[in-house]
Amino acid sequence: MKNYFIPLLFSSFSLTFTAQNCSATALTVLDQAVKETSGLIFFDGKLVTHNDSGDSPNLYEIDTINGNVTRTVTVSNATNVDWEDITQDDNFIYVGDFGNNNGTRTNLAIYVIDKVEFNSQTTVTADTILIQYADQTNFSSQPNSNNYDCEAMIAFQDSLMLFSKNWENEKTYLYTLPKSAGVYNLVKRDSFDTQGTITGATYNSFSNEILLTGYKSSNFSKYLWKLAQFQGYNVLSGVNTKCDLNITGSIQVEAIASKSNIGYFISSEEVTRFGITLDTYLSTYETGTNSSIGDNKKFRFELFPNPVDNYLNYIIRNITQVIRHRVKITNTLGEVIYEKQNILEMQNKIDTSSFPSGIYYVSVISDDAIQTQPFIKN
Repeated sequence: MKNYFIPLLFSSFSLTFTAQNCSATALTVLDQAVKETSGLIFFDGKLVTHNDSGDSPNLYEIDTINGNVTRTVTVSNATNVDWEDITQDDNFIYVGDFGNNNGTRTNLAIYVIDKVEFNSQTTVTADTILIQYADQTNFSSQPNSNNYDCEAMIAFQDSLMLFSKNWENEKTYLYTLPKSAGVYNLVKRDSFDTQGTITGATYNSFSNEILLTGYKSSNFSKYLWKLAQFQGYNVLSGVNTKCDLNITGSIQVEAIASKSNIGYFISSEEVTRFGITLDTYLSTYETGTNSSIGDNKKFRFELFPNPVDNYLNYIIRNITQVIRHRVKITNTLGEVIYEKQNILEMQNKIDTSSFPSGIYYVSVISDDAIQTQPFIKN
Protein backbone atom coordinates (compact mmCIF):
# COMPACT_ATOMS: atom_id res chain seq x y z
CA MET A 1 0.00 0.00 0.00
CA LYS A 2 1.30 3.44 -0.96
CA ASN A 3 1.74 6.33 1.42
CA TYR A 4 1.04 9.45 -0.59
CA PHE A 5 2.58 12.75 0.36
CA ILE A 6 2.41 16.18 -1.20
CA PRO A 7 4.75 18.65 0.52
CA LEU A 8 2.87 21.41 2.28
CA LEU A 9 4.53 24.68 3.08
CA PHE A 10 2.92 25.38 6.43
CA SER A 11 2.49 29.08 6.86
CA SER A 12 2.31 31.12 10.02
CA PHE A 13 -0.18 33.39 8.23
CA SER A 14 -3.62 32.00 8.94
CA LEU A 15 -6.67 34.10 9.74
CA THR A 16 -10.08 32.91 10.86
CA PHE A 17 -13.00 35.32 10.95
CA THR A 18 -15.97 35.07 13.33
CA ALA A 19 -19.15 33.77 11.73
CA GLN A 20 -21.74 36.16 10.38
CA ASN A 21 -25.01 35.33 8.65
CA CYS A 22 -25.41 34.36 4.99
CA SER A 23 -28.45 33.19 3.07
CA ALA A 24 -29.14 30.70 0.31
CA THR A 25 -32.21 30.90 -1.93
CA ALA A 26 -34.36 27.78 -2.25
CA LEU A 27 -34.90 26.83 -5.91
CA THR A 28 -37.00 23.67 -5.72
CA VAL A 29 -37.78 20.49 -3.85
CA LEU A 30 -35.78 17.63 -5.36
CA ASP A 31 -37.20 14.44 -6.84
CA GLN A 32 -37.86 11.68 -4.28
CA ALA A 33 -35.40 9.52 -6.23
CA VAL A 34 -32.61 11.67 -4.75
CA LYS A 35 -34.05 12.36 -1.31
CA GLU A 36 -30.69 11.42 0.22
CA THR A 37 -28.63 13.64 -2.09
CA SER A 38 -25.10 13.68 -0.79
CA GLY A 39 -22.86 15.20 -3.47
CA LEU A 40 -23.13 17.68 -6.36
CA ILE A 41 -21.20 18.69 -9.47
CA PHE A 42 -22.19 21.07 -12.27
CA PHE A 43 -20.71 20.87 -15.77
CA ASP A 44 -21.87 21.36 -19.37
CA GLY A 45 -25.07 22.87 -17.99
CA LYS A 46 -25.85 19.64 -16.10
CA LEU A 47 -26.31 19.28 -12.36
CA VAL A 48 -25.35 15.78 -11.20
CA THR A 49 -26.02 14.22 -7.79
CA HIS A 50 -26.15 10.84 -6.05
CA ASN A 51 -27.64 9.32 -2.91
CA ASP A 52 -25.67 8.02 0.02
CA SER A 53 -26.02 4.48 1.41
CA GLY A 54 -28.90 2.27 0.37
CA ASP A 55 -29.16 3.21 -3.30
CA SER A 56 -27.89 1.51 -6.43
CA PRO A 57 -24.60 2.85 -7.87
CA ASN A 58 -26.40 5.61 -9.81
CA LEU A 59 -25.63 9.18 -10.79
CA TYR A 60 -28.60 11.43 -11.50
CA GLU A 61 -28.88 14.52 -13.70
CA ILE A 62 -31.27 17.03 -12.16
CA ASP A 63 -33.44 19.75 -13.69
CA THR A 64 -32.55 22.84 -11.65
CA ILE A 65 -35.95 24.43 -12.32
CA ASN A 66 -38.32 21.70 -11.11
CA GLY A 67 -35.94 19.30 -9.33
CA ASN A 68 -36.86 16.30 -11.48
CA VAL A 69 -34.41 13.56 -12.41
CA THR A 70 -33.85 13.85 -16.18
CA ARG A 71 -31.27 11.11 -16.67
CA THR A 72 -29.76 8.22 -14.69
CA VAL A 73 -26.30 6.79 -15.25
CA THR A 74 -25.35 3.50 -13.56
CA VAL A 75 -21.76 2.63 -12.64
CA SER A 76 -21.83 -1.06 -13.47
CA ASN A 77 -18.74 -2.19 -11.56
CA ALA A 78 -19.34 -0.14 -8.39
CA THR A 79 -21.31 -0.57 -5.17
CA ASN A 80 -22.89 2.25 -3.21
CA VAL A 81 -21.90 1.35 0.32
CA ASP A 82 -21.97 4.98 1.43
CA TRP A 83 -21.36 7.49 -1.37
CA GLU A 84 -20.78 10.85 0.27
CA ASP A 85 -19.35 13.29 -2.29
CA ILE A 86 -18.56 13.79 -5.95
CA THR A 87 -16.04 16.05 -7.67
CA GLN A 88 -14.61 16.57 -11.14
CA ASP A 89 -11.76 17.84 -13.26
CA ASP A 90 -11.66 18.47 -16.99
CA ASN A 91 -11.77 14.81 -17.95
CA PHE A 92 -13.08 12.72 -15.05
CA ILE A 93 -15.76 12.44 -12.40
CA TYR A 94 -14.74 11.14 -8.97
CA VAL A 95 -17.30 9.54 -6.62
CA GLY A 96 -16.30 9.07 -2.99
CA ASP A 97 -17.56 5.89 -1.31
CA PHE A 98 -15.98 6.85 2.00
CA GLY A 99 -18.86 7.46 4.39
CA ASN A 100 -17.87 5.83 7.68
CA ASN A 101 -20.21 6.93 10.48
CA ASN A 102 -19.32 3.94 12.66
CA GLY A 103 -15.59 3.98 11.90
CA THR A 104 -15.62 0.28 10.98
CA ARG A 105 -15.12 0.27 7.22
CA THR A 106 -12.13 -1.37 5.56
CA ASN A 107 -13.46 -0.99 1.99
CA LEU A 108 -13.28 2.76 1.42
CA ALA A 109 -13.10 3.64 -2.27
CA ILE A 110 -13.23 6.41 -4.88
CA TYR A 111 -14.62 5.64 -8.33
CA VAL A 112 -13.13 7.39 -11.38
CA ILE A 113 -15.46 7.84 -14.39
CA ASP A 114 -14.54 9.18 -17.81
CA LYS A 115 -16.70 12.20 -18.73
CA VAL A 116 -16.94 11.21 -22.38
CA GLU A 117 -18.36 7.85 -21.37
CA PHE A 118 -20.68 9.48 -18.84
CA ASN A 119 -22.06 11.92 -21.42
CA SER A 120 -22.67 9.27 -24.08
CA GLN A 121 -23.89 6.22 -22.14
CA THR A 122 -26.34 5.32 -19.39
CA THR A 123 -24.16 2.49 -18.09
CA VAL A 124 -20.48 3.18 -17.42
CA THR A 125 -17.49 1.48 -15.84
CA ALA A 126 -15.09 3.09 -13.40
CA ASP A 127 -11.51 2.77 -12.31
CA THR A 128 -11.15 2.28 -8.56
CA ILE A 129 -9.01 3.99 -5.96
CA LEU A 130 -8.82 2.08 -2.65
CA ILE A 131 -7.98 4.03 0.51
CA GLN A 132 -7.57 3.58 4.23
CA TYR A 133 -6.43 5.83 7.08
CA ALA A 134 -2.78 5.23 7.91
CA ASP A 135 -3.23 5.86 11.65
CA GLN A 136 -6.48 3.95 12.20
CA THR A 137 -5.92 0.83 14.29
CA ASN A 138 -9.29 0.55 16.04
CA PHE A 139 -12.14 -0.60 13.81
CA SER A 140 -14.68 -1.26 16.56
CA SER A 141 -18.06 0.40 16.06
CA GLN A 142 -18.12 4.00 17.30
CA PRO A 143 -21.34 5.45 15.85
CA ASN A 144 -21.02 9.18 15.22
CA SER A 145 -18.10 9.41 17.62
CA ASN A 146 -15.00 8.75 15.51
CA ASN A 147 -12.65 10.87 13.39
CA TYR A 148 -12.43 8.52 10.37
CA ASP A 149 -15.55 9.61 8.52
CA CYS A 150 -15.49 11.73 5.34
CA GLU A 151 -18.13 13.49 3.24
CA ALA A 152 -16.13 16.15 1.37
CA MET A 153 -13.75 15.90 -1.60
CA ILE A 154 -12.33 18.18 -4.28
CA ALA A 155 -10.13 17.67 -7.32
CA PHE A 156 -7.25 20.12 -6.94
CA GLN A 157 -4.47 20.36 -9.51
CA ASP A 158 -3.02 16.84 -9.87
CA SER A 159 -4.55 15.46 -6.67
CA LEU A 160 -7.73 14.67 -4.79
CA MET A 161 -8.23 16.35 -1.42
CA LEU A 162 -10.43 14.87 1.30
CA PHE A 163 -11.80 16.87 4.23
CA SER A 164 -12.76 14.57 7.08
CA LYS A 165 -15.99 14.68 9.08
CA ASN A 166 -14.75 14.46 12.65
CA TRP A 167 -17.60 13.52 14.97
CA GLU A 168 -15.33 13.36 18.01
CA ASN A 169 -13.52 16.70 17.95
CA GLU A 170 -15.52 18.64 15.29
CA LYS A 171 -12.39 19.50 13.32
CA THR A 172 -11.54 18.56 9.76
CA TYR A 173 -8.37 16.78 8.68
CA LEU A 174 -6.94 17.28 5.22
CA TYR A 175 -5.79 14.25 3.23
CA THR A 176 -4.32 14.19 -0.30
CA LEU A 177 -3.95 11.36 -2.78
CA PRO A 178 -3.38 10.82 -6.51
CA LYS A 179 -6.22 10.79 -9.02
CA SER A 180 -5.10 7.48 -10.49
CA ALA A 181 -6.30 3.97 -9.61
CA GLY A 182 -4.32 2.32 -6.85
CA VAL A 183 -4.27 1.51 -3.13
CA TYR A 184 -3.26 4.34 -0.78
CA ASN A 185 -2.75 5.02 2.90
CA LEU A 186 -4.20 8.40 3.88
CA VAL A 187 -1.78 10.43 5.97
CA LYS A 188 -3.10 13.56 7.71
CA ARG A 189 -1.52 16.66 6.13
CA ASP A 190 -3.19 19.46 8.07
CA SER A 191 -6.12 20.15 10.40
CA PHE A 192 -8.55 22.95 11.02
CA ASP A 193 -11.09 23.65 13.76
CA THR A 194 -14.34 23.88 11.79
CA GLN A 195 -16.46 23.95 14.96
CA GLY A 196 -18.76 21.32 13.50
CA THR A 197 -18.93 18.45 11.03
CA ILE A 198 -18.05 18.95 7.34
CA THR A 199 -20.49 17.48 4.80
CA GLY A 200 -19.45 18.84 1.40
CA ALA A 201 -16.77 20.70 -0.53
CA THR A 202 -16.24 22.44 -3.86
CA TYR A 203 -13.30 24.21 -5.48
CA ASN A 204 -13.85 27.39 -7.51
CA SER A 205 -10.96 27.61 -9.96
CA PHE A 206 -11.83 31.18 -11.00
CA SER A 207 -11.51 32.63 -7.50
CA ASN A 208 -9.07 29.95 -6.24
CA GLU A 209 -11.33 29.41 -3.24
CA ILE A 210 -12.77 26.34 -1.53
CA LEU A 211 -16.21 26.31 0.08
CA LEU A 212 -17.09 23.74 2.73
CA THR A 213 -20.60 23.00 3.97
CA GLY A 214 -21.35 21.66 7.42
CA TYR A 215 -23.51 21.63 10.49
CA LYS A 216 -23.21 21.52 14.25
CA SER A 217 -24.32 18.04 15.27
CA SER A 218 -25.66 19.21 18.65
CA ASN A 219 -28.24 21.58 17.16
CA PHE A 220 -27.96 21.14 13.35
CA SER A 221 -27.11 24.80 12.81
CA LYS A 222 -25.71 25.12 9.28
CA TYR A 223 -22.67 26.99 8.06
CA LEU A 224 -20.26 27.62 5.20
CA TRP A 225 -16.50 27.94 5.43
CA LYS A 226 -14.67 29.80 2.67
CA LEU A 227 -10.96 28.98 2.36
CA ALA A 228 -9.13 31.73 0.47
CA GLN A 229 -5.72 33.33 -0.09
CA PHE A 230 -3.90 30.04 0.38
CA GLN A 231 -0.71 29.03 -1.38
CA GLY A 232 -0.39 25.80 -3.34
CA TYR A 233 -1.63 22.69 -1.55
CA ASN A 234 -1.64 24.47 1.81
CA VAL A 235 -5.38 25.12 1.55
CA LEU A 236 -6.22 25.33 5.25
CA SER A 237 -3.68 28.02 6.14
CA GLY A 238 -4.92 31.08 4.29
CA VAL A 239 -7.86 33.31 5.24
CA ASN A 240 -10.76 31.17 6.47
CA THR A 241 -14.18 32.79 6.81
CA LYS A 242 -17.26 31.25 8.40
CA CYS A 243 -20.87 32.26 7.89
CA ASP A 244 -23.95 30.80 9.55
CA LEU A 245 -26.15 29.63 6.70
CA ASN A 246 -29.82 30.48 6.48
CA ILE A 247 -31.50 28.07 4.10
CA THR A 248 -35.15 27.19 3.53
CA GLY A 249 -36.68 23.94 4.67
CA SER A 250 -33.75 21.83 5.83
CA ILE A 251 -31.59 21.23 8.85
CA GLN A 252 -28.96 19.07 7.15
CA VAL A 253 -26.93 20.58 4.30
CA GLU A 254 -25.15 17.81 2.41
CA ALA A 255 -23.45 19.08 -0.75
CA ILE A 256 -22.21 22.10 -2.66
CA ALA A 257 -21.10 22.64 -6.27
CA SER A 258 -19.60 25.64 -8.01
CA LYS A 259 -21.67 26.78 -10.99
CA SER A 260 -20.00 30.11 -11.84
CA ASN A 261 -17.30 32.36 -10.49
CA ILE A 262 -19.60 33.53 -7.66
CA GLY A 263 -22.53 31.09 -7.78
CA TYR A 264 -23.06 27.73 -6.10
CA PHE A 265 -25.71 25.03 -5.83
CA ILE A 266 -26.39 23.56 -2.39
CA SER A 267 -28.47 20.46 -1.66
CA SER A 268 -30.07 19.32 1.58
CA GLU A 269 -31.29 15.80 2.18
CA GLU A 270 -34.70 14.74 3.50
CA VAL A 271 -34.69 14.62 7.29
CA THR A 272 -37.36 13.55 9.78
CA ARG A 273 -37.18 14.99 13.28
CA PHE A 274 -39.86 14.94 15.97
CA GLY A 275 -42.37 13.47 13.56
CA ILE A 276 -41.84 16.22 10.97
CA THR A 277 -40.29 15.45 7.56
CA LEU A 278 -38.32 18.20 5.85
CA ASP A 279 -38.02 17.87 2.08
CA THR A 280 -34.89 17.51 -0.01
CA TYR A 281 -34.10 21.01 -1.27
CA LEU A 282 -31.92 22.44 -3.99
CA SER A 283 -30.79 25.98 -3.28
CA THR A 284 -28.49 28.56 -4.79
CA TYR A 285 -25.91 30.71 -3.06
CA GLU A 286 -23.71 33.58 -4.19
CA THR A 287 -20.52 34.81 -2.63
CA GLY A 288 -20.36 38.57 -2.44
CA THR A 289 -24.01 38.99 -1.41
CA ASN A 290 -23.22 38.62 2.31
CA SER A 291 -20.89 40.80 4.35
CA SER A 292 -19.08 37.76 5.79
CA ILE A 293 -18.10 36.47 2.36
CA GLY A 294 -17.54 39.57 0.23
CA ASP A 295 -18.57 43.12 -0.61
CA ASN A 296 -22.11 43.99 -1.68
CA LYS A 297 -22.58 45.74 -5.00
CA LYS A 298 -25.67 47.19 -6.69
CA PHE A 299 -26.15 44.03 -8.69
CA ARG A 300 -24.32 40.87 -9.56
CA PHE A 301 -24.59 38.41 -12.37
CA GLU A 302 -23.71 34.77 -12.88
CA LEU A 303 -22.23 33.16 -15.99
CA PHE A 304 -22.69 29.51 -16.88
CA PRO A 305 -21.46 27.21 -18.21
CA ASN A 306 -17.92 28.45 -17.86
CA PRO A 307 -15.94 27.30 -19.86
CA VAL A 308 -18.54 27.35 -22.64
CA ASP A 309 -18.86 25.51 -25.94
CA ASN A 310 -21.85 27.21 -27.58
CA TYR A 311 -24.42 29.11 -25.52
CA LEU A 312 -23.37 31.29 -22.59
CA ASN A 313 -26.08 32.11 -20.03
CA TYR A 314 -26.11 35.02 -17.63
CA ILE A 315 -28.48 35.79 -14.77
CA ILE A 316 -28.67 39.14 -12.97
CA ARG A 317 -29.03 38.73 -9.20
CA ASN A 318 -29.11 40.77 -6.02
CA ILE A 319 -31.68 43.30 -7.24
CA THR A 320 -35.25 44.13 -6.19
CA GLN A 321 -36.53 45.31 -9.56
CA VAL A 322 -35.93 44.88 -13.29
CA ILE A 323 -33.07 47.02 -14.59
CA ARG A 324 -32.57 48.10 -18.16
CA HIS A 325 -29.05 47.21 -19.17
CA ARG A 326 -26.72 46.47 -22.05
CA VAL A 327 -24.21 43.68 -22.49
CA LYS A 328 -20.90 43.71 -24.29
CA ILE A 329 -18.19 41.11 -24.72
CA THR A 330 -14.56 42.01 -25.33
CA ASN A 331 -11.53 39.89 -26.08
CA THR A 332 -8.15 40.15 -24.35
CA LEU A 333 -7.16 42.96 -26.76
CA GLY A 334 -10.13 45.06 -25.62
CA GLU A 335 -11.97 44.64 -28.92
CA VAL A 336 -15.77 44.52 -28.66
CA ILE A 337 -16.98 41.36 -30.38
CA TYR A 338 -20.58 41.34 -29.13
CA GLU A 339 -22.94 44.04 -27.89
CA LYS A 340 -26.67 44.24 -27.17
CA GLN A 341 -28.58 47.19 -25.72
CA ASN A 342 -31.92 47.99 -24.02
CA ILE A 343 -32.27 44.58 -22.37
CA LEU A 344 -34.93 44.05 -19.71
CA GLU A 345 -34.78 40.29 -19.24
CA MET A 346 -32.78 39.28 -16.18
CA GLN A 347 -31.74 35.96 -17.72
CA ASN A 348 -30.32 35.75 -21.23
CA LYS A 349 -28.46 33.42 -23.56
CA ILE A 350 -25.60 34.44 -25.87
CA ASP A 351 -24.49 32.36 -28.85
CA THR A 352 -20.69 32.07 -28.65
CA SER A 353 -20.34 29.22 -31.15
CA SER A 354 -18.55 31.47 -33.67
CA PHE A 355 -16.07 32.85 -31.11
CA PRO A 356 -12.48 31.60 -31.42
CA SER A 357 -11.19 29.68 -28.40
CA GLY A 358 -9.81 31.96 -25.71
CA ILE A 359 -10.56 34.22 -22.76
CA TYR A 360 -13.28 36.88 -22.98
CA TYR A 361 -14.91 39.43 -20.70
CA VAL A 362 -18.64 40.00 -20.29
CA SER A 363 -19.74 43.43 -19.04
CA VAL A 364 -23.28 44.09 -17.83
CA ILE A 365 -23.88 47.83 -17.78
CA SER A 366 -26.80 49.67 -16.14
CA ASP A 367 -27.35 53.38 -15.62
CA ASP A 368 -25.41 53.44 -12.36
CA ALA A 369 -23.20 50.36 -12.29
CA ILE A 370 -21.03 48.08 -14.38
CA GLN A 371 -19.98 44.53 -13.58
CA THR A 372 -17.45 42.50 -15.57
CA GLN A 373 -16.61 38.81 -15.42
CA PRO A 374 -14.29 36.58 -17.49
CA PHE A 375 -15.21 33.38 -19.27
CA ILE A 376 -13.39 30.79 -21.34
CA LYS A 377 -14.53 29.71 -24.79
CA ASN A 378 -13.50 26.14 -25.57
